[in-house]
Amino acid sequence: MQKIYYGAPGTGKSFAIKEYLENKGIEDEYIFRVTFHPEFTYNDFIGQLLPTVEKNGNDESTITYGFEKGVFTLALEKAYQDTSKEVYLVIEEMSRGNCASIFGDIFQLLDRENSGVEKGYSRYFINNPVIAKDIIALSGDRIKLPANLSILGTVNTSDQNVFVMDTAFKRRFEWEYISTKPVPTTKPYKNNVNIKLNNGTEMIGINWVDMYGVLNKYISSDQWLALGEDKQIGQFFIEFDDERNEEKINEKIKNKLLHYLWFDIQLACYKTDVKLFDETISNFSDLYDRFEADEKIFSDDFFTCIEAWKNNSL
Repeated sequence: MQKIYYGAPGTGKSFAIKEYLENKGIEDEYIFRVTFHPEFTYNDFIGQLLPTVEKNGNDESTITYGFEKGVFTLALEKAYQDTSKEVYLVIEEMSRGNCASIFGDIFQLLDRENSGVEKGYSRYFINNPVIAKDIIALSGDRIKLPANLSILGTVNTSDQNVFVMDTAFKRRFEWEYISTKPVPTTKPYKNNVNIKLNNGTEMIGINWVDMYGVLNKYISSDQWLALGEDKQIGQFFIEFDDERNEEKINEKIKNKLLHYLWFDIQLACYKTDVKLFDETISNFSDLYDRFEADEKIFSDDFFTCIEAWKNNSL
């Protein structure tokens, strides 16, 4: 199986993988994890020759070079040790690395057989004697992915412009969308706290699940900011950990949510007639200070949306 879980930041993509593996009863020794980033390379993924300093009896040192295996090679070896055991390679933040460069010739192995005695194995092989040398089950230097090795990945829709995945790479994976809808589907919701906001007249209370729901509508709707779904956030964008202390809740709101909303949302919007924040706020420092002082920070339009949401009319 090769599957990518994708969606807005904070929707629980990593949690979905964790829950899937736990439900299948997969032990930690059969799970290999890695996170892609802009500096991650093929050598990090597959392995590379690294120097080792060894001292001899005469207080002299010699340098030898050995192959340091990457996470892909380690997972492949584990899968071939016992093909009756399921092994999972989990790749977080796939779009933050250059997948074409990181996978390199391994890309050829992602095509799997759909039927026959080799169902689930790579359809084509590659020659790589360095990877193959410690895998007894392989003959010569020909490598294929076994049927018991699965690759699971996560992709933030807001990060797809970091490194664009080409169509050839994408089609070799199943894709599962992780919705911004709250979990569970009925109350009580997870990770839900009460937030207080000044609407210009009084302090009002709104649950986090309602708050991020209104934000997503306001962010993506053509009627409002029209920034699209890739700018939305998920239920776990902020993790409150059942926090009930108002001061600590506000700390997380101002240091994480407001930063994102100002720099990634407000400044990215091309509309001039619609604002997320009060029009008198001209910089982030002012926004930060006003929130700390329990003053009004959001626009009248946004508070109108909150009321519409509460009346199920948004």
